[in-house]
Amino acid sequence: QALDAERQKTEQLLYNVLPQTVAKRLRAGEAVADSFADVSVIFVDIVGFSRLAKILSPGHLVEQLNNFFSVADECADRYGIEKVKTIGDAYLAVSGGTASSDQGARAAINFGRELIGAMQARAEESGVDIKLRIGIHTGPVVGGVVGSNRLAYDYWGDTMNIASRIEGTADANGIAVSSATFFECGGGFDFSGPESLMLKGVGDTEIYRLKMQGV
Repeated sequence: QALDAERQKTEQLLYNVLPQTVAKRLRAGEAVADSFADVSVIFVDIVGFSRLAKILSPGHLVEQLNNFFSVADECADRYGIEKVKTIGDAYLAVSGGTASSDQGARAAINFGRELIGAMQARAEESGVDIKLRIGIHTGPVVGGVVGSNRLAYDYWGDTMNIASRIEGTADANGIAVSSATFFECGGGFDFSGPESLMLKGVGDTEIYRLKMQGV
């Protein structure tokens, strides 16, 4: 019984790190590599994080980061978004991947809107005005698990790079999306644009900005 309890505990820890289907494939000795034709990649970044790091104590800064990531996780769960990883003060997630819903671009945009609204509410409570920039791009990606230590299911491809570049064009507390995401979401959102911008390593790219009334 004790052995079974420990095994269940180990499995639960593994499922917290990897999607359950992926964990089972790894345990079966299978190499995990998947191709996805239509995933919406979401990059979220804190505006002016370097400034915050200068004015907040290290403990307070970590507390604010933890609040941000916790709120993002809650919003991701609500919309079937798959958290991929955090990178410094950035949060990377996908919609339509191996462990996310099939709602694609619409779920990604709704996730972004709710996250910005939730962080605005937190800012009013805490007095620390954390603003976010969000970029979304939809396209093909490759997902899989590489290495043997600190296993994680990650995604690669030009779609990831483009989403990251689009995030850098978003306004504070704003969401910028590519034309692929704009057309994928099929209406129901109010956008301005298109704007043609030169993105580093990408070239001329059309982006649309979500109008954030009521957020």
